[in-house]
Amino acid sequence: MANTFGARISLDTFTAAIDVNSSFGYKAGTMLKVNSIEWQEPSTAAHTALITDDRGHDVFNETCVTANQSIIKYFHGAWIQNIKIAISGVGSGAIVIVLE
Repeated sequence: MANTFGARISLDTFTAAIDVNSSFGYKAGTMLKVNSIEWQEPSTAAHTALITDDRGHDVFNETCVTANQSIIKYFHGAWIQNIKIAISGVGSGAIVIVLE
């Protein structure tokens, strides 16, 4: 499956760093109103998922404890200055970001 961008962003291909603002064609510094970030079905315990903002602050930093068990973090419409995932930022599984 390929990465898709919209109100529901689905990411399952991490062969390059991902910059959500750039993918949408937004200018640098654009704020995103985030409802949730879900790490779907990481395949192996101890895999990690690290997502940051433009300043390098952790937005989502989780470690898989049980294989194939999804992890979700709710933001309830919080504004985040961009969302970035490094090329090695997700060990396995897929990331789903829901914007408001």
